[in-house]
Amino acid sequence: MQGLRYLAPNLVTSGAIVLGLMAIIRGFEGHYVEAGWYILWCGALDRIDGLVARLVRGSSEFGVQMDSFADFLNFGVAPALLVYSALSNTEGLPFSKGLGHTLLLISALMWVLGATARLARFNVVKDDEADSRIFFGIPTTLAAALLITWFLALQKYAAPGTPLHAPELFSIDPLIPLSHGAAAWTAMPIALVAGGLLMVSNVRMYKLALLKSKAANVLLLSCSAVATVFLALRIIPEYHAILASIWLLMWALRGVFDPALRAMKPPPLFPTPDSSGS
Repeated sequence: MQGLRYLAPNLVTSGAIVLGLMAIIRGFEGHYVEAGWYILWCGALDRIDGLVARLVRGSSEFGVQMDSFADFLNFGVAPALLVYSALSNTEGLPFSKGLGHTLLLISALMWVLGATARLARFNVVKDDEADSRIFFGIPTTLAAALLITWFLALQKYAAPGTPLHAPELFSIDPLIPLSHGAAAWTAMPIALVAGGLLMVSNVRMYKLALLKSKAANVLLLSCSAVATVFLALRIIPEYHAILASIWLLMWALRGVFDPALRAMKPPPLFPTPDSSGS
C-alpha cells in the first residue's frame, strides 16, 4: 500500500506524457488547434502531479526524473514541432521551402535546445545552490503556455481568407474586434528563438505563490480559477495569452529593477562538479 503513494503522482505525469504524444500526432495530422489545447492541458497536469505528490507525501527521486522527461517532451519537443508543422505545411506562408523553411527549422531547434539546457541545468543544481523563492530563467511550462496560447489566439483572430484562419474551431467568437493577416505568423519563429533564450537566461521571476496582499491574492486566485475553467472548456485562448504575458512582464521587470533579486547569484549555465560554490 505504501507504494501507491508514489504511484499516484507518477500516473498523473504519465497522463501528461500521453497528452504530449497526442499533441505531436494531432499536429502532424493537421489538427493544430486540438494539439495546442493538449499541450496546455499538459501544463495543468504538471501542476496537479506536484500537488498530488505533496498531498499523499509521494515525492521521490524517480518522480522528479520522470517529471523532467515529461517536461522535455511536453514543453520542449511538442510546442516546437506543432509550430514547425503548422507553419511549414500551410500554403500562403513563406516557411515551406527555401530560406524561410531553414530559419523556421533553426528556430524550432533553438527552442528545443533551450528547454533541454534549462531542464538539465536545474536537474543537477543542488537544493542549497538554488533559491526556492524564484526561478532563474523562464520555466518551460510558462514558456510553452505563452507560445501556444498566442499560437491559438493567432488562429482565432486570423482575418478571413488568410493562412491558418480557424475561428470555427473556437466555440466563442473573438472578444476583441481585431484581426490580422499572414504577416503576423512571421512572429512565431522569433517567439521560438526568444523563448529558447529566455529559458536559459538568468531573468529572475518569483515562483507562483500567495502574495502578502490579500487583495492581490484574491485577484490572483480569481484569474487562475477563470483560466482553469476556460482551459477545461477549451475556450478563449486570448485570455490565457494575455494573462501569461502580463505575469511574465510583471515579474521579469521586477527581477530587473529589484535590488534584492538582482543580488541573488544564479547557478552556472552549465554546472560542473567544480562549479559548486564558485
